Amino acid sequence: MNLETLENEHFSELNETDKEIIQFINRNRAMVRESSLAAVATESLFSKSSIFRVCQKLGLTGFSQLKYLLQEEANQVQDVNIDFVSQTVKSVLWMSNQFKSTKLEDIYKILSDASNVFIYSTGWEQQIVAQQLQRNLYLAGKMAFSFPSAVDEMSLQRTHIDANDALIVISYSGMNETVLKMVQNFNLQGVKTIAFTSFRQNKLSQIASYNLYYDTVAKNVQYQNRKEQFFSDLHVLIDLFTMGLINYISKTDSRRLKRSDDDDWYSK
Repeated sequence: MNLETLENEHFSELNETDKEIIQFINRNRAMVRESSLAAVATESLFSKSSIFRVCQKLGLTGFSQLKYLLQEEANQVQDVNIDFVSQTVKSVLWMSNQFKSTKLEDIYKILSDASNVFIYSTGWEQQIVAQQLQRNLYLAGKMAFSFPSAVDEMSLQRTHIDANDALIVISYSGMNETVLKMVQNFNLQGVKTIAFTSFRQNKLSQIASYNLYYDTVAKNVQYQNRKEQFFSDLHVLIDLFTMGLINYISKTDSRRLKRSDDDDWYSK
């Protein structure tokens, strides 16, 4: 998905000011992808809120996703002799900074309170990560069940998931229609859904209750001389996510213990 595609899809929703902002972005792509929202607002003479609203009208979550989209477009035209180690380090650092700025209290509370946690993944690499996440949740004191990466098996288990449970879906494209329909059905049943998905624009991020984002690094490999995706971001993301959950549970338990001790003291 590129910026031109989004502009064409949402053109009828744009007013004249929106179109002027988009024209500025198209003329200054390099500056926009390297600048903050405040800097772009100052340079363009449009307000930060106006630029942010344009991003949302294009179907993006906000200015950060616009910058990411522009960066992806730039990467596609870079020289083939790219340093993939540096690119991977940069990608992991970017994902980590995005993670640090994400409000996670609600997600952690859902997982902490859930009767059961279920994990569903699409793809071979995502299935490996799902099993690692299952192990991490166990270390955090939460039992989780990771479904095989097959939608039919997930459908068979659907009646066993209710509003007291949480469902984590790991998908890179976020565009599988069968998975999207499954998540929508769970939403209707009151099940809280948490998506680990690409920062690129995708439908799963729009319908899931909560989202955590990662990226992949594409590299040509000798095997059949083809381009493969490497999921370094996702592996680091689930570890960061679990460490945060462990911290949340520990703090919650400490507060409960303190309240219990206070109640005991006042009752004496």
